[in-house]
Amino acid sequence: MVFLGMRTRELSFGALKLRFHPLIFLCLCSSLGMFISLGFWQLDRADEKMALAAALQQRASAQPVAWQDIAAAEGGVAGDAIGNMTRVSVTGEYQNGISFLVLFQFFQGRAGYELVTPFKPESGGPLILVSRGWLTASTGTERPAVPDVAGTHTIQAQLFVPEQQIPPAEVSDTDWPVRVPRLSVEQAGRLLGEPVYPYVLRLEANQPGVQSRHWAPPRIETRGHFAYAVQWFGIALLVLIAAVFYASNLAAILSSDSSERSSAQR
Repeated sequence: MVFLGMRTRELSFGALKLRFHPLIFLCLCSSLGMFISLGFWQLDRADEKMALAAALQQRASAQPVAWQDIAAAEGGVAGDAIGNMTRVSVTGEYQNGISFLVLFQFFQGRAGYELVTPFKPESGGPLILVSRGWLTASTGTERPAVPDVAGTHTIQAQLFVPEQQIPPAEVSDTDWPVRVPRLSVEQAGRLLGEPVYPYVLRLEANQPGVQSRHWAPPRIETRGHFAYAVQWFGIALLVLIAAVFYASNLAAILSSDSSERSSAQR
């Protein structure tokens, strides 16, 4: 048999006869390599997520980082010690009267707002958007009363770094507090008319100005990656078994052995 100038060879291993064609063998190896590499890629992704989960847990349980160290980090976030869920300590004043109310926030089955109030660091620099937590919605279309926090305070909070950039939203309010369907830090800076730190701080419990802490901790799932890895490795195994049965007389040998056993049992 000739295929593209290459001959099929028959190899013998005792009773097993195997037809070997170089081009088909190359295609088989390429397919197996692709499926196996996809399986290992899924395992690598699972390892990355487990490392990320460990880093988040470490940051959440570490001592708060001084705001000066956070602000000095290039781009706002740098290194393994500073990132999402990093505990932060900062001294300054809430800028009462210019808060944001983020719509469509639910807590314990009730609708409300996420209250975000700008915070002016005592050490200077841009305003910090501090998420104070969940605020219940007022009846009708009225905006809820935002509790003021007067004076200078040292607050502890967790740095929140979104997975992707949040686009600006349509704003219909002409006075404060401003209601928005989602909080874009860039848009908030334009509305405030001042430089704003690029990430939000979420207040910890028992801090000045905190409301109901409604944020869910980040969920990092790895089960899907392990399931996909098993799937790709399983496909590779099935392709290999199918190729062996197709290119050999293994099916006939197994069928013959089964018939002999049946005859012997009679």
